[in-house]
Amino acid sequence: MPRIDALLSLSREHHTSLVVAREARRAASTGDPAALSAAVKRIESHWATLLVRHFEVEERLLETVESVLGAEVAARIRAEHEELRELGCNSCELDPRERLRRFSDLLGSHVRYEERIVFPQLQSHPGIINAGV
Repeated sequence: MPRIDALLSLSREHHTSLVVAREARRAASTGDPAALSAAVKRIESHWATLLVRHFEVEERLLETVESVLGAEVAARIRAEHEELRELGCNSCELDPRERLRRFSDLLGSHVRYEERIVFPQLQSHPGIINAGV
């Protein structure tokens, strides 16, 4: 489904995040220390350069659209954002392989949930979305 302008940049960033998640999953499956290290640096960079701002925009939008989505959906998004914050920042102390697996699995499922469930619901309320973005 084509995205309305207010959601288009978020959808594009979702695509980029899915690519990063796939790369992290591949690195975790190899177990190669060099690949693990490179993938950890990549998710930390992705976190700092894209996801921090992306989550801020989405969470600001949630404040406006929670009545449309419902409290349960908004709570899920916020909880997943918090876990991704912990996994994406450079202070995460998990084993790199486990960290990459968890990050890739959660980021992939989170993006798909927003694209398949949340954004289609929001598309039918463009006035509310425009006010929140």
